[in-house]
Amino acid sequence: MSEVIQPLLDRIHTEGLKKAEAEREKLLAEAKAKADQIVSTATAEAEAIREKAEQDAKASIARGTTALEQAARDVLLRLRTEIARQIKIASQKAASSTLSSSDVVAGLIPDLVKAQAEKGNVTVEANPELAAHLEKALPALLNDIGSSSEANVILNPKLNSGFVLHFGDSAEGIDLTDSAVAEWLSAGLRKDLADLLAPASQED
Repeated sequence: MSEVIQPLLDRIHTEGLKKAEAEREKLLAEAKAKADQIVSTATAEAEAIREKAEQDAKASIARGTTALEQAARDVLLRLRTEIARQIKIASQKAASSTLSSSDVVAGLIPDLVKAQAEKGNVTVEANPELAAHLEKALPALLNDIGSSSEANVILNPKLNSGFVLHFGDSAEGIDLTDSAVAEWLSAGLRKDLADLLAPASQED
């Protein structure tokens, strides 16, 4: 009897082992496939996170760079504005101080008259204080340079310092008031300032 049962038992055992082995292989394959999928998904997510982080970092750097460039432009603009204001103030003070001197004015007028000798009589427009001085001094100044032009002085209380020189009947004149000279000085200094700051502005 045992001789009949034993082969059957052996067959059941063998087939059971084969089935268990096959099931194990199947489970291992499924587990490996699932693990590979998890790793692949995790890798893709990690790459996406890294790319986003890089993009965010680049965007942040770009925003920071733009902000710095704008700040630099603002500083340069404020610097130009303030220097231009200081130039105007300094030019006004220099012109007013210089042209308030009757000696300086007396030294300027003869040279201007000699340069415009052919234009006829001379009229000087000045503030009350300077006008009073020129009424006395102008004839002698013209005589010293050999000018036969008649000298007239017009009092203009609106003028601070300096004068306006007219020739003949012309309403136009050579404006050497403090405001006109200050503007001329400012214009020249502003150009020098623009040239000085040009390299910085070109780097913007």
